[in-house]
Amino acid sequence: MGVAIVLRYQGVIVPVRVASGSMAEQLLGPHRLVTCAECGFAFRCGIDADSPLQMATCPNCGFERNDLSSLMLRDGDRVVIDRWAYFRHLPQRGDVVAFVDPTNQAQLAVKRVMGLPGEVVAIRRGELFVDGQLHRKSLEETKKLATLVYDDAFRLGDASRLPPRWQGEDAATDWRPTNEGYRCTPAISATTTSDWLMYRHWRCYTSPNSRTEESPITDNYAYNQGLSRELHEVTDLLLSCELTVAEDGEAAFLIHDGWASFMMLLSAKTRSVALSRGEDLLDRVVIPNYIDLQRVTIELGAIDDQILVAVSGETLIRHEYLPLAVPLQPTSRPLGIAARRGDCSVSNVRVYRDIHHLNPIRGDWAWTGRTRLGVEEFLVLGDNSPLSNDSRHWPEPELHRELVIGKVLMPRR
Repeated sequence: MGVAIVLRYQGVIVPVRVASGSMAEQLLGPHRLVTCAECGFAFRCGIDADSPLQMATCPNCGFERNDLSSLMLRDGDRVVIDRWAYFRHLPQRGDVVAFVDPTNQAQLAVKRVMGLPGEVVAIRRGELFVDGQLHRKSLEETKKLATLVYDDAFRLGDASRLPPRWQGEDAATDWRPTNEGYRCTPAISATTTSDWLMYRHWRCYTSPNSRTEESPITDNYAYNQGLSRELHEVTDLLLSCELTVAEDGEAAFLIHDGWASFMMLLSAKTRSVALSRGEDLLDRVVIPNYIDLQRVTIELGAIDDQILVAVSGETLIRHEYLPLAVPLQPTSRPLGIAARRGDCSVSNVRVYRDIHHLNPIRGDWAWTGRTRLGVEEFLVLGDNSPLSNDSRHWPEPELHRELVIGKVLMPRR
């Protein structure tokens, strides 16, 4: 990602304008803001890989005929660089930094630090490995890199036009749609069985197939409308919603990591959350008393071979595990919500996917798992992996500290 500024800068804080979309959606280059003509979902399309037909496909509902030709071109984000941020300290993993582009020293670039001095870094199956071990992100780190896949607030109310993305698993479901989400009043006898509200994923990108054809989630970027490439299935997912449950009720959440299903059970009566895989109880924690269970935000993720569970912003479970020794089998129905013992409703339901790092294209010698970074060397990657020109492409992947200008202060939207 280049930025529109010459290398004659002064002062502690340097303002710059982002000139490409290699860090989208965290940082935006010149783009068009599109409001889907069918579901009303707003999304951005960069001009780095502009659509040749001037039509954009909505990533939320799959509508393919959103006209770009009449939309105003918006400037890239305006950000500032703190040149004193690394005066006494080295950059940390996850920092977004500005630096002199080692392949073109006449311009600056902006990327995210992902490899630190002394480390051996590799990319396998879309994941980052550090010193031979999978790098497991925290929930906060995950949210910075996550891509929104589906926002239920923009579902079509007319089921005759498009089938619901969230549907009861059985025809005789007690789940009913509401203006904000879904509500279930389970039968009194439903204490051990679950009435699942399941998420069904569609192909929300340009395709000759029907948009409502179910398929696993992929690493599609709506920002890159004109880019033609192979898409990769992504099984690292994050579910977010607001939950209202009866005082003595329970709500269950299901997530599939491509190998197996995990279930998180929240009990309002015992103020606890329990995590299981099949018949095996993996973890159980008590919900702190200062969290009001009448209405809570739930975040459940299967990220980097770990299950993350957060209630009202507080991570209560971070359970690491080894995937089952079976072939990976991504599913089009990776998420579910169920109610037990009393009314349950969910709203603001959103589905996210984790970043999928594409494999290095150049400088392969540094990604074999044998080359260690020097004491002042870093590896940097762009959040928009298909567009980004970063350490994966450079003849020599490492970025030396002397080229780092400072830390990018992220804009607020």
